[in-house]
Amino acid sequence: MDCRAIRMTWASLALAWVLVVAGAAPVVAAQPALTVSRGDDTVVTLTMADLEALPQHALVTRNEFTDGPVTYVGPLARDVLARVGLDGFRYVRFIALNDYYIDVPTSDFERYDVIFAMEADGQRLSRRDKGPLWLMYPISDHPELADPIYNARLIWQVVEVEPL
Repeated sequence: MDCRAIRMTWASLALAWVLVVAGAAPVVAAQPALTVSRGDDTVVTLTMADLEALPQHALVTRNEFTDGPVTYVGPLARDVLARVGLDGFRYVRFIALNDYYIDVPTSDFERYDVIFAMEADGQRLSRRDKGPLWLMYPISDHPELADPIYNARLIWQVVEVEPL
């Protein structure tokens, strides 16, 4: 991410803070939610509204970060990758807000209905709740996903995706 993009992100956050302090409701849907580098110097930014416009899928699953099964809702990862032109790559890197990253084979998204979870049990995922985007696998539906390899791929606070 170049300095200009970082300044724009901080400027967006500062504006949201000013709106909250002033008593105005922040416009969350219009703020950048996901930045995607397409590998050809093209960067695509998706807002929450862009992600909400994609078909939404619900999955009920358990994972080691929650107590019991949770219903997650969000667009399929394969739909998001197709929307931004990354569906032809073999691997993509998901980068979290804290710069943690994980490299995931795109074959996972064809084999399983992995989603960019935006809601958990009917509530929008906040940063405190591992949001606003949490890559979620349908672990309870596929016993082979109850494995540390896939558990590591449950990256939360995803803010960036890039091809490898």
